[in-house]
Amino acid sequence: MEASAPIGPHIEPEPLEWQPRASWVGARLLCGAVTFFFMAFLFAYFYLRSLNVNKAWKIGAVNPSIGLGVAIVVVLILSAAALRLATRRPASDLRLATASLVLALAAIVLQVVEWTTLGFGGVSGGYASVFIGWTAMYLVFALFSLYWIETQVATIWRTRRQGPGPSPAGISAANLEACSFFWAFYVGIGVLAFVVLYLV
Repeated sequence: MEASAPIGPHIEPEPLEWQPRASWVGARLLCGAVTFFFMAFLFAYFYLRSLNVNKAWKIGAVNPSIGLGVAIVVVLILSAAALRLATRRPASDLRLATASLVLALAAIVLQVVEWTTLGFGGVSGGYASVFIGWTAMYLVFALFSLYWIETQVATIWRTRRQGPGPSPAGISAANLEACSFFWAFYVGIGVLAFVVLYLV
């Protein structure tokens, strides 16, 4: 039996059959870590807004475009939905995963476009600093997520061309499920960010 970890004199080999469960658990742990990270921005938003020291919550015209915010959220939701569907429709998984990747990339482009049209910076009050910080860090995490989605697209494409490799077939499906679960959860954080930053 092949091992998924290097074997040393005191290291027991890890059976490949454990990898699907490890992917499942890893995705959920990653969701928890990301939640705690973005809770800091949520706390900062309500803390600074409630204090409003020297009326500095918003300095000047600090109003991001709701239209671009809606566009970003809608594209992210469509991306997450496409990736989740890819886990349930093996016949269309390559097309759906590729669509998810393209939509996620479009959301990132829209976010960069929004930054160029803001008309305010991080020093324009508490709201502006939270807005810039939250959206910037959201984009950074999204870039890493895009890489993860891209590896799933590449794996599906390679499997279609060359056939399954020596690993059990369930590993690729488990990795896609873990990726899609995390991406759907992460998009949910993006929806929360939209509600807080644009509507509250």
